[in-house]
Amino acid sequence: MAQIEALLLIWSSPEERWGLRQIAARIYASDAETESALAGLCTDGLLVCEGGVFKLRTSAENAEMIRRLQEVYARYLVAVTDVIHSKSRNMLRAADASGPGKDQ
Repeated sequence: MAQIEALLLIWSSPEERWGLRQIAARIYASDAETESALAGLCTDGLLVCEGGVFKLRTSAENAEMIRRLQEVYARYLVAVTDVIHSKSRNMLRAADASGPGKDQ
């Protein structure tokens, strides 16, 4: 969720000087979670960080993909968050089931 929300936030106001803490506050995520999300977006070539300021890496392909993401996210917000959170819950259940002391 943090990656999607950070990307869409920066896309919605590209003229802003988006720093880590500003983004974290706007997407209601911890600094650590936001830092991880932003690092992934930079690695994937969607963002670039210059002097602690995150900006879109502009290309026609990226712009079209982000535009479509924004449309889908706005239209299916509840469904998207349900899918993401159900995967998180399933991962937690699997971790609990195979955690320490489970085979004793």
